[in-house]
Amino acid sequence: MNRLHKVLIADDEKPVAAGLQGQLETLGYDVVAVVDDGQRAIDVCRRTLPDVAILDIEMPGLDGLSAARQINRDPGTPVIILTAHGHPNLVDQAVQDGVVHYLLKPVTSPSLHAAIQVAVARAQELRVLRDNVNQLEMSLRERKLIERAKGILMTRRSMTEPEAFRFLQRQSQDRRMPMAKLAESIVQADELLEPPAAGRVAP
Repeated sequence: MNRLHKVLIADDEKPVAAGLQGQLETLGYDVVAVVDDGQRAIDVCRRTLPDVAILDIEMPGLDGLSAARQINRDPGTPVIILTAHGHPNLVDQAVQDGVVHYLLKPVTSPSLHAAIQVAVARAQELRVLRDNVNQLEMSLRERKLIERAKGILMTRRSMTEPEAFRFLQRQSQDRRMPMAKLAESIVQADELLEPPAAGRVAP
């Protein structure tokens, strides 16, 4: 294993939880906590940020699937369901709740190890995908700001589009400011200079 992954266990059957903890520690995992209900699993996940959470379905209070749905959203920890119940409806519900793996008890150590490795890898892939999406959204927003700023310069300074773009480039370099940030300041200044709407009295 490349590094010590942190694992949270949520199961209200103490002998089962203890056995699972032993399996994980023998495999080289760091069991950060063992809890016996879904709400505590959510709270501990938010506090300790484990690499993966292993949840039973039937627990007092909040059940494992409801907890998995919340944990998948916040803090985004990948969840493996480990249960004695393999009903297709439960499996379908687990998939809808964002569960990465669904294992049936008793589970062998090789199966457990493989499930954790896949869960951690998929979680990493999702993080990279979300980061890429965020970067694309930011790039799109920045391009729109630059286009708006060019339009303002073309209108207020009678520049051509290439002239407006070169002006932004020069000002960005001279001020050591990202072009998108400069464009945003131009857009904001232009909005302040816009005449009041018809029928409104300027302050």
